[in-house]
Amino acid sequence: MVPKSELTAAEQLKWAWTHPGLYVIGSNEFGLADPQHPGSVSGIKCAVPGLEGKLIRSAAFSKTHAAAVDSSGALFQWGTGFAGNAPHTPTCTLKDASICEVAATDDFVVLRDSKSRIRVLSGSNAPNQLGSNTDVTLSFEPRLGWRESVVSMSAGRSHIAVTTNSGHVYTAALDKDGNSRGQLGHGSSTVVQPLQLHRIQSDLRFTSTACGDEHTLLLTNDGDVLGCGANDFGQLATGAYSSGKATMRELAPLPRLWKNGFLRPQDAYAVGIAAGAATSYAQIVQGEARRVLAWGRGIDGQLGTGTLTHMQGVPVVIPELSDREEFDEALQARRPLGLRSLITGANHALAVCDNRSNVVLDKSGASVNASPLFGHDVVVWGSNAFGQCEPGRRHRFAEPAHPPPLFTSTSGNLDNKLPLQAAPPQWIESAQLRDADSSSLPKKVLVEQMFVAGPDVTAAFLRSCK
Repeated sequence: MVPKSELTAAEQLKWAWTHPGLYVIGSNEFGLADPQHPGSVSGIKCAVPGLEGKLIRSAAFSKTHAAAVDSSGALFQWGTGFAGNAPHTPTCTLKDASICEVAATDDFVVLRDSKSRIRVLSGSNAPNQLGSNTDVTLSFEPRLGWRESVVSMSAGRSHIAVTTNSGHVYTAALDKDGNSRGQLGHGSSTVVQPLQLHRIQSDLRFTSTACGDEHTLLLTNDGDVLGCGANDFGQLATGAYSSGKATMRELAPLPRLWKNGFLRPQDAYAVGIAAGAATSYAQIVQGEARRVLAWGRGIDGQLGTGTLTHMQGVPVVIPELSDREEFDEALQARRPLGLRSLITGANHALAVCDNRSNVVLDKSGASVNASPLFGHDVVVWGSNAFGQCEPGRRHRFAEPAHPPPLFTSTSGNLDNKLPLQAAPPQWIESAQLRDADSSSLPKKVLVEQMFVAGPDVTAAFLRSCK
């Protein structure tokens, strides 16, 4: 995802497995890629200084500030929204080995830890809801049940949603605007105080949530998708626009997600959801078919259909990611292709495909792998105004495209030019991790390359798998 290079698939994987850190492309207006030179040109590609050699558990970007948690539980924050316009490096603001996940809203950093605490820290140097407090732990109403724990979370501009292992969803506003469009899913009659997690009242059980700027999607364990909040661009799939449907305060199934209206076909179900600023996505399984649907705002190409659509209230199929198959040599049969992950920024998206890799997961390490190595395909689409899909180009990607590799080859090998490949999990000797403090790590570490996106940036990092 940088100007074109000659890196082969094998070189990409071996490089990714041995180079921990956080690698960012896109806008540096607010110092998110290179905080030592904030305000520099767009289309930048940069390893965030100060995070070299660090295995990253989780990272998140807002418009003006960013945060990352390393493998030891140290939280780093940076960006001009956090540190001001002066050159700086990421600052360690908290150390807690229990931190699992980080999210970023306009003004806050939100942490989820292994003790099922949801903690809110200031991500901005501007006055905010926290007042003089620097670290607030949110309360659950009602309290979590016996052995109930938080397993995931998502964040919008000023609201969050968390999912528990019991299938409950709790939502919270982080400021006075956090429920201005009904995005918390509590209906019109409920008054919600900021910085309090309230359970959504429903007999359904949920597996995940996805927050847009001002809308929220929920995925049930039966494969249905519900939503609430802003619907200005059709992001709640209500069909043709009308002013009466611009805000949907009641949590309800998406009316036009399925061809039969509210009724989900018996052989169809959703397995994943994602949300951009005002765009929504769902991964659908129907019989043997795997499809990715998109709806909502599409003027920057984020619907992935090849067209630029201002608003789309009826879900459309992304052709490049749907109804695909590959031949499985081990099974000697064709198998459907889906996605391993779908990552969204405000107006662009990245997908890691689940095409079969020949990487052998074995503790003996990469030496057992066949040659040539290949990983998982990566595609990007949507806005590229800041080079967040591909630096060096400024046009919008109206359909998924294969970006070039992250880094240039050091071997001089100009053969086997391939697009970006995501590195699957692999055992690596900690001594091979460049710039890492191997004394604090086990002799061998299971690592995997992960991706994250912000409003105008895309990033990759190496995560230790547990």
